[in-house]
Amino acid sequence: MQSPINEAGLTEQERLGLQAFKLRLRTSYQDAKENRPHKSASWGDDADQPQQHDRPLPPAPPVPPAPSVVQQAPVARRLAGRIAVGLVIVSGPGSLEMTDVQQQKIVAEVQNGLSFLGGRAPARDVTFAYDIQVASITTPATAGQHATGSDVFEQYEAPWRDAALAAIGQPAGSSGIARYIKTIKAAKSARAAYCAFFTHYQLQHFAYCRGDYVVMHYDNDGWGTDNLDRVFAHETGHVFGAPDEYALSGCNCGGSHGVYGRPNLNCENCADDGGVPCIMKSNDWAMCTETPYHLGYTMPRTSGLSPTPGVV
Repeated sequence: MQSPINEAGLTEQERLGLQAFKLRLRTSYQDAKENRPHKSASWGDDADQPQQHDRPLPPAPPVPPAPSVVQQAPVARRLAGRIAVGLVIVSGPGSLEMTDVQQQKIVAEVQNGLSFLGGRAPARDVTFAYDIQVASITTPATAGQHATGSDVFEQYEAPWRDAALAAIGQPAGSSGIARYIKTIKAAKSARAAYCAFFTHYQLQHFAYCRGDYVVMHYDNDGWGTDNLDRVFAHETGHVFGAPDEYALSGCNCGGSHGVYGRPNLNCENCADDGGVPCIMKSNDWAMCTETPYHLGYTMPRTSGLSPTPGVV
C-alpha cells in the first residue's frame, strides 16, 4: 500500500502538478471530457466549426543570442524515452492574470494530452518530466492592435513572451527559449525537450507550433478549454515531426515526415474515404498507422524501419 503524499514537503511546481492530477480524477472533469464540444470534428475550418487551430508559419526571424548563450538547444526529434516539457504559464495584469484555477486547468489538460501520446507508444518507453513556471509579468494588453510586417506571429508574441522569459531568468527571443529548453533537458536527464507558453494575451492564432515550442491561448478559440488537451497533443505532434492531416491544411499524401521519413498517407485530401480518425486530423483520441512513425516512436523491429542514422 502506498504511503500518502506529504503535500507540505512539495515544491510549488510539484503541488500544482498534484492539484492538476487530482482535478483529472474528479467525476465532473471526466464527464466534461465525455461531453467535450466538437468531439471528432475535423481540425479544419468548416462552416459550423471553429477555424482550424494551426496554420503554416513563416520561419521565426533570427534573434542574436545573448552573450551567455553558447549554442542553441537541439530541436526535439523523437517522441521516445524521457521527454522534458517546460510549461510557461504567463500571468499578466488585470484580466490577463492566470488564476490558480486556470493554472490547475492548464496543467491538467497538458497531463491529459501527453498521457494519450505516451500511452500510444508501442514500446511503452515514453515518459514526461515537467518543469512548470508561472511567469508573472506587467506587460499591458495588446488586444485590438494590428500587427504588420513579415512575421505578425512574432509581433503579437514577442512583448509578453520576452517578458515571461525574463521572469523565469532567461534572455529574450529565440535564444531565451533555446536556453530554457537546454536547461530543462539537462535538469531532467531527458532525451529530448520542448516548451509551451499558455497565455491570455492576443495572438495571431490561438494555437501554433514554432519548431521546438508551442504557443496556446487559454480560451482555445471555439474549441473551448475542455479541448486544450487534444489541441496540445496535436501541437506536440508537430514538435516531433507529425504533419497536419486535415484537408484545409493543404496536406498531400506524399512527403517525408519525421525521423522515419514516412509519407502523409492519412491526409484527408487524398486518403481513401478521407482517411481515418487521428489526432493530427480531428478532435479524437485516435492515431492512424502513419502518425506513430511521424512522431518517432520506438517501433517494433518487425517494422523493418529504423530512424535516420545519427538522429536521436
